[in-house]
Amino acid sequence: MPPSETLSREEAIQAGALIDVTPIAHRMGLRLPVTFSRPLWEIGITAARNVPEEEFEGRVRDVLMAFRLKLAAARVASPLVEFPALLAFPPNPIPQACVLFAVAHQEADAQMALTFLLPGEVSTTSIPFSAGE
Repeated sequence: MPPSETLSREEAIQAGALIDVTPIAHRMGLRLPVTFSRPLWEIGITAARNVPEEEFEGRVRDVLMAFRLKLAAARVASPLVEFPALLAFPPNPIPQACVLFAVAHQEADAQMALTFLLPGEVSTTSIPFSAGE
């Protein structure tokens, strides 16, 4: 794919670049489509496949709760939110603070969505802002 082309959310999910966690997000009160980047999923959720699959949902909930707590404390809404999440990485059972990002973006069908990323995946030059922000 040429660098100027971008995938839609659905195309990125089908290609495996994004992991859809919308059902978990909905159960937590986030009423919009939510995805995690593949690197965040592999490092933060599966911990390089060192976490049992039955723990994945709990780890997703931990990240989403950390995000919700950050939003509750924020004075100003922003399309890019940096927040800490506590995640344990086996074999060490003690949770570590991990800096993560959430990007709010509008899909082609005019629906807002959230994508969660690792810090190395965020580029300020690729984040669209409207003229009033």
